[in-house]
Amino acid sequence: MGKKIGKAICWFMAFAGLMSCAGWFATNALAAILALLSAVLFCPLTWSLTKKASGREIHSGAFVVAALAVMFAGSSMMAKGDKDLASEQGFASVADYKAATKLGLDAEAYAKHKAEAEAAEKQKAELAKAAEAKKESDCRNDLQCWAQKNELDAIVTCKRAIESLAKYDFEWTDGITAPIFARLSWGDKARGEIIYIGDQVKFQNGFGNFLKHKYACKFDPVAKVAINATADPGRL
Repeated sequence: MGKKIGKAICWFMAFAGLMSCAGWFATNALAAILALLSAVLFCPLTWSLTKKASGREIHSGAFVVAALAVMFAGSSMMAKGDKDLASEQGFASVADYKAATKLGLDAEAYAKHKAEAEAAEKQKAELAKAAEAKKESDCRNDLQCWAQKNELDAIVTCKRAIESLAKYDFEWTDGITAPIFARLSWGDKARGEIIYIGDQVKFQNGFGNFLKHKYACKFDPVAKVAINATADPGRL
């Protein structure tokens, strides 16, 4: 099983070498020849033919090691060639050279293209940031939006504050059809404080009975604290 997997990998490397060879011939013929040679050495068929022609048993690993060495030499030569070409043509890096080659641009035209693309990207980011800031500001001044955005924090914090008002035991009755907060109002709009109002709790009295209570909790979304909470018998 291991030998089959090894051969499959070598066939893949041979194919990759051929593809590299085809792409490299236009820019570096010697590197392309080395890529072709590595593809030949990676090919299991080469191993069989060489062993048969020489009449000797040659370990397959020798072909793989030779193929890797040749492939590395070709890749290094190609990389150096790209670096030299990039430098000769006035590009700041090989990456810029390759990108410009794909676009069919020289160094000067690519520098202009890159600067324009970066400026456009920067403007896009600034516009997105401004739009997000406006959205946040609009929400901050809209009671429903601001309250909904901070509702989860308010539920956790205000529940504890309301529970602390019970003299004895308490019982929450909120659920899917009965949200814990049914009404809203501004506590201090300038500071962003919200008053969450509801009636989904029962407090036990001194006789052991549970009575429905309505409550109000002033919540500070910035500090994430309940400023104060009140509760009175009855419903909204």
